[in-house]
Amino acid sequence: MKVRTVKQLVVLALILAPLGLGAQEFSSPVLAAGQFRVELSALFYFTDERFGRRVEDGSIIKEVEPLEFDFVDTAVGSRLFPAFEDLEADLTTAAGTAITPVVLGGTRAVLTRDVVWLPLRLDLGLRDWLTVGTTVPFSRRRAEFATSIQTDGADVGLPPGGAGTFLGEVFSANEALGGVVTTLCTADPSSPACSQATSLLAAGVGYHESLTRAYGDYGVFPLEGSGTGDALQSNTTSLVNAYQGVGVSFPATIPLATEVLTEATYLDLVSNPVYRVKGDSLQTWRSPWELGDVEIHANARLWSIGLDTAPDEPQPNLRLELGAGALYRLGSSRIGSPRNFLDTGSGDGQNDFELSGFGTLGVGRRLSMVGEFRYGIQQSILVLKRVTAPDRIFAPASAEQVVRWNPGDYMQVRVSPRFGLTEEIGLVLDLRYFTKKRDQYTSVEAGMGLDPGVLNLETAQESFGIGGGVVYSTIPSGRGWPIEARFLFQGAVSGNGGTTPKTWRAEFGVRFLWGLWE
Repeated sequence: MKVRTVKQLVVLALILAPLGLGAQEFSSPVLAAGQFRVELSALFYFTDERFGRRVEDGSIIKEVEPLEFDFVDTAVGSRLFPAFEDLEADLTTAAGTAITPVVLGGTRAVLTRDVVWLPLRLDLGLRDWLTVGTTVPFSRRRAEFATSIQTDGADVGLPPGGAGTFLGEVFSANEALGGVVTTLCTADPSSPACSQATSLLAAGVGYHESLTRAYGDYGVFPLEGSGTGDALQSNTTSLVNAYQGVGVSFPATIPLATEVLTEATYLDLVSNPVYRVKGDSLQTWRSPWELGDVEIHANARLWSIGLDTAPDEPQPNLRLELGAGALYRLGSSRIGSPRNFLDTGSGDGQNDFELSGFGTLGVGRRLSMVGEFRYGIQQSILVLKRVTAPDRIFAPASAEQVVRWNPGDYMQVRVSPRFGLTEEIGLVLDLRYFTKKRDQYTSVEAGMGLDPGVLNLETAQESFGIGGGVVYSTIPSGRGWPIEARFLFQGAVSGNGGTTPKTWRAEFGVRFLWGLWE
């Protein structure tokens, strides 16, 4: 088969193959045949804000929010701790009447995230127009978190110490009432006395069961003097009178909380395995070094002019290169744990395909530009998630289920003009636009478990970043060892999506080239 035919087939495969994200180019991604390139990079990402999107009073609010926005509330209750809805239901049963929503107090928080990426990239020129390679990334992530609680307005506090004794007395009263019910209903099953005693026993059992959960499962209980505490005591007094009416004693005073939460006991609501959340500790956290998603890529030059001149010969005023690329990203990373409310994992853990197009333009000896377009098609994967809305942070462990996650496809457009100060040193302006479609979560088995559709919320992303830096390269001059180095600083200046991070990035990279064959 002729070389031209092989080239046409490879280019056609690159255009048709579905593809994923690769390293950022500051020169042509295509090497000469026989050239081997090693790239070492260090990338530092930092964020303490996000491009928020929320609904208030029926209106959509889009603004930059602090990263800890969802961890903060002036009246902490079932929004932050969805399991408190069950607590409120148990307290309603125990009080025999509707109660006001649980309030722990108000919280403040500070959250920042940073990531260090160390990708190793290898490229080999198979033909003058075709280069293949791989990228192996490693990351280390850190989340710095601090919170405090102000208990003004709280109506719950720490569960009282005498709860166990009280529940034991209620249980004994129900046992005694059960004997009375047996006696009355054996004598005359249709008598009013049998019916009334049976109803009272059902109320007493419900009272005991709901209070057993309320005292032990949530880490908080109504305070003395609160509206809910008064309602509980009122119903307890009613039960005392009713039980005494059939000759059974019942504890007269329900133990209520007397101590409000502290910062330590508030954090304990999240990490104590006795309670419903069963999460990891909410503290400043650092991951070990972990493998990210390994990439395999290929880039082909489709058309060029003015690139065949040797470095020591006069350079044409116009140099142009157009090409296409293909990338396959392996799901070799670790996905974030549903127990860790601060970590995002070392990657998506699923396979991606990416299609890309690139171009380099040189005008004279000083001006050049690199541009690229990337479109990624992300594949689905089974993941363990806590099924909850994004702002309901501390969902209970009972909300965990395996769901199918199909991340939204993404697109990135990048334009990077460069002005050469000398033959080796240039200043770079870097402009990037990134957008990702909404993720889709579906049940593994239809009709089983919670509806994971709520996980789709705020998963679409859009951001625009501006940056600049310095590039050094000995390749244009042909003098010395062929090496490229770059330093770039970039920040996201606008965005949308709800949870899209407003990220600042510093990047340093160096490339070494060797000729393996001519």
